[in-house]
Amino acid sequence: MVLNKSRDNRHRRCEIKAVLFDIDGTLVKCFGAGKKSLIQACRETFGTVGKMNYVDFQGKTDPLILRESLGIMGFKEDDISRNIEALKRRYFHHLSINMRDSSSVMLPGVRGLLDKLSGMEGVVLGLLTGNFRESARIKLDRFDLNRNFSFGVFGDDAAHRNDMPIIARTMIKNDLGIDIPFRNIVIVGDTVYDIECAKSAGAISISVGTGLLDREILLSHKPDYFFDDLSDVDRIIEAILE
Repeated sequence: MVLNKSRDNRHRRCEIKAVLFDIDGTLVKCFGAGKKSLIQACRETFGTVGKMNYVDFQGKTDPLILRESLGIMGFKEDDISRNIEALKRRYFHHLSINMRDSSSVMLPGVRGLLDKLSGMEGVVLGLLTGNFRESARIKLDRFDLNRNFSFGVFGDDAAHRNDMPIIARTMIKNDLGIDIPFRNIVIVGDTVYDIECAKSAGAISISVGTGLLDREILLSHKPDYFFDDLSDVDRIIEAILE
């Protein structure tokens, strides 16, 4: 673990913490099943995949990936919005098949960490991911991980990741009756976008090296905590409760 010593650690352990997890590269690796499925659905819906084969999916929401891929082909945002539900139906169909056929894996430490956090009083678990809500469910269902999360913010809710923390905070307040400050929200992810998302809201960032980026790149963005993976459960929980 690497700790950013400059962080002002004054949070009381008795305060409620919301821990929001990214999915791809953080909890699971799908080895291209998601991208393959989105390409199939995009071709069937729009007759082209545009630049999707060349778009970097890391840290981006599904709606943003579609805009970047199809915009260069002349598709306007209204064109995409008008056909988004048809695309989703095809995407979820292909993803269900491709996830069954893929060599997807749950990443080290995930099961133990989520099960331990789920049993802790004063901890709320959620998702903060660029996936559509249903594609997130499909990916996590492969490993029976949906049971650990009481809510989530998805690509359906916001096209840009940095808009998601305030949506999560509002959901927690409206659905659970907890007015949680951003300093008690912990965002766990494997990309620089997860780190920047947490910083933009004044939340805590836990970066994990299980994605595609080298640890040096992640550390250069100064996350509050860095772990090579999620297997050191006790130390990660200590960081969350700090």
